[in-house]
Amino acid sequence: MTTDVNQEALVAVKALRETVEKFGADSAQFKGMVDATNVALEKQEKASQEFTQKLADERKAAEELKERIDGLELELSRKSTQSGKTYKETPEYKALQLYAQKGLDALSVEQKATLRTDIGTQGGYLTMPEMDNMIIKKITEISPVRSVARVRTVGSKTLSIPTRTAIPTATYEGEAAAGGESNSTYGQETLTAYRLTVTVPYTYDQLIDSEFDMESEIMNDVAEAFAFTEGNKFVLGTGAKQPEGFLVNAAVVADARTSTTSGVITGDDVLLLAGDLKVGYNPMYAMNRQTLALLRTLKGSTNDHYLWQVGLGPTQPNTLAGAPYILMQDMPSVAANSLSLVYADFMRGYTIIDRTGLQVIRDDVTRKKNNIIELTFHRYNHGQVVLPEAFKILKTKA
Repeated sequence: MTTDVNQEALVAVKALRETVEKFGADSAQFKGMVDATNVALEKQEKASQEFTQKLADERKAAEELKERIDGLELELSRKSTQSGKTYKETPEYKALQLYAQKGLDALSVEQKATLRTDIGTQGGYLTMPEMDNMIIKKITEISPVRSVARVRTVGSKTLSIPTRTAIPTATYEGEAAAGGESNSTYGQETLTAYRLTVTVPYTYDQLIDSEFDMESEIMNDVAEAFAFTEGNKFVLGTGAKQPEGFLVNAAVVADARTSTTSGVITGDDVLLLAGDLKVGYNPMYAMNRQTLALLRTLKGSTNDHYLWQVGLGPTQPNTLAGAPYILMQDMPSVAANSLSLVYADFMRGYTIIDRTGLQVIRDDVTRKKNNIIELTFHRYNHGQVVLPEAFKILKTKA
């Protein structure tokens, strides 16, 4: 870069000289060339100063390194004088040289003792462990109810959803006969958002001494924990200050189909379950991965074909008995009296409300005497079955 700047300055000076010779010192062209020359010279001077500083820094670093080497040699020579040997004659140096040339197997028992890393007093304290730049994390299995249910963002804590419970009754009448009167009937489902929360305390020492961005790690882990908890409650929640799980809703459970054989699910059970849902819904099967592994072995009783079929292309998902499916690990595995398989239209039957986004409160005052920081996380949401007939559950016979 310095060479380019110098060349630029030389070109500017040459052009200035030619302008003076051609137009004279009082011409506008001359004044313009003077300005350009001054700019080029300033850039050249700045580049020169930067280059000079760089050389000075390199020279200083070289001198400091030389001083350190000289100091180490002086210290070694002093120790050698005291012992009557040069440092190259010491057993430690000889063992190190032999190890570097021929490896560990070439050392004697005594020489190996001077090079151990597993015993602190024999050199282990001088070795430093290396920290990986990635934290190995266990997989958290999250029931993805949110991805298939209806999700609403609300501005109030409570959402009321009007429902139509029945349609008018139409009748046939004879000529000139009076027709009957009838009306639709309506109801209401009410969803109230509850607070999902956790507080994570950590010391300031952990924050400044960790190899990782601890606040970022905490926030990522809490987001994962929130997703796990809400997914679990959307499946199994009691509805008391928490979401109502679709496997807990009284109307859904009361209308469950029971398998034909005790303790197991057959292919016919899976097929018959699909027939319990009204035509017009857009359903899918849901189960955990253990149940899916079992169902993949089942065949229909009439054609001896597997109920599970692989998708034919990137836009065609794998199917079970001709319908798509989703894995929800919070559902129970197949056992006596278990609710292990559901066939449902989650979009119409289950509603989730989110009142706000994730709220984070950082408190470094309350426990300041202990040098402890607290991160508190809040999130308001709720989930509830709003149309029980959109769910059909298979209960394993006891």
